[in-house]
Amino acid sequence: TFVAMGTSLPDTFASKTAAKSEPHADSSVGNVTGSNSVNVFLGLGLPWMIAAIAWTVQGNNDKWQGLFQMDPDLDWLGPAGLRQQAFVVKAGSLAFS
Repeated sequence: TFVAMGTSLPDTFASKTAAKSEPHADSSVGNVTGSNSVNVFLGLGLPWMIAAIAWTVQGNNDKWQGLFQMDPDLDWLGPAGLRQQAFVVKAGSLAFS
């Protein structure tokens, strides 16, 4: 995506410059590793945290009840019909949501 390219291209050029200017290119490896770690942790963690907070603030609403209250895959939340609200992302739904 454009966002991924926009966050990775500057780091690529910074790593290339660091690799050319040093004999062992240690800083370029550190730059790539650190940059990718930040991109992954912020790119996944921040939206996840925002969604979890939004669902918590909304409370146990009709939308959540319709989606998850009677779902047989969510027995870990408690018996169907008596479940407390939780932030739920079913396996396999992240890429195609």
